Amino acid sequence: MIEYSLGTLPFRDGVVFLFPNHLCCNCGKTTDLTTIHQDTRRTRYMLGGGTEITFKLPLPFCKDCAPTATRRPKSLLNWLLIFIAAFAASALALIIIGDMVLNSPLIARYLLPFSVMLAAVPCAAMVLLMRPKGKQTSYFQPVRIPRLKQEFVSGAVTAIGFGFSNLAYAKAFALVNREAIAKKLVTLEGI
Repeated sequence: MIEYSLGTLPFRDGVVFLFPNHLCCNCGKTTDLTTIHQDTRRTRYMLGGGTEITFKLPLPFCKDCAPTATRRPKSLLNWLLIFIAAFAASALALIIIGDMVLNSPLIARYLLPFSVMLAAVPCAAMVLLMRPKGKQTSYFQPVRIPRLKQEFVSGAVTAIGFGFSNLAYAKAFALVNREAIAKKLVTLEGI
C-alpha cells in the first residue's frame, strides 16, 4: 500500500486541482463546515496482486455528514462475501432446526432455496440501513477517484478523475478547476 497526501504524491505539471470549501461535499449545507481529510483509496488489481494508493482529500463536511468521510463504498466482492456468510449461517440454522427440532424432510428437500431466501433478508436490511439520511447524497464517501493515469516508471500522476455524489459540489469543483478540466488533466467521472 502506498499512502500519499496531496502534497507528497508526484503530479505532472498542470495536474492541479482544488476542492471548494463553501458547501458540504455530501449534502450541500453551507454552514458549520469542517475540513476532513477523507482517506480515499484507488486500488488496481493485476494477475497475482495489486497496488493501492491512498489519497487524503481535504473535503468540507457538515457535522451530520462527517461520518460518511470514513465509510468506504462496498465493492461487489464485499457484497458477495456478506451474502455467502449469511447463506452459510442460514443453511446451518435450517439444518439444526430441521434435524433436531422439527425433524422435517421438507427443510432437507428445499434447503438451498430456503437458505437463499433467508440470506437475502439480512442483505436487504443492510442495503436499507445504508441509505443516505436527510439531504445526504451518499451513505459512503461522497468523493471518489474512479480514474487515475500514472507514468509507468516514476508513478507520477498525469491525469486524475473525480466522482461526486453531490451534483452541486461537482459543479462547484468544475468551476474552480476549469483550466485543468479544459486540458483534460482533471476530469469529472460518474460514480
